[in-house]
Amino acid sequence: MILENIEELSKRAIVFYDGSCGFCQASVQFLLKYNKKQDLYFSALQSDVLQSLVPDAQLPEPLPDSILFWEGGKLYTESEAALRITRHLNFPLSILYYFRFIPLSFRDFVYRFIARHRYSIAGRTDSCMLPSPAQRARFLEF
Repeated sequence: MILENIEELSKRAIVFYDGSCGFCQASVQFLLKYNKKQDLYFSALQSDVLQSLVPDAQLPEPLPDSILFWEGGKLYTESEAALRITRHLNFPLSILYYFRFIPLSFRDFVYRFIARHRYSIAGRTDSCMLPSPAQRARFLEF
């Protein structure tokens, strides 16, 4: 799905993921399965959606190659992105959000460790996964 109205797009909760990362693609599959409200949308970091939606001032430099999360007009990175995503999951997974009370420096250290080793955990792919016909409406450009 490509949305032509940037204002409409900006109101969505969007997970930006590394389309060439097996771990990230497995994470997207997990999120699709456990987000019964279907209020999470997805786009590869490599797509034009990120550049069109997020103001340059909010984009981290260099652009990370794991996940970013857009919600409420703000872009979240690293552990904060991951934990904010958990709020959209079914109970009891949504309880993971309360890991926010762990100090940010420690959370981001763990996040960066996993992100740095994600290719050895799940490999690398040459292309993004293709969503099923039922999931296609939740992908913003593929």
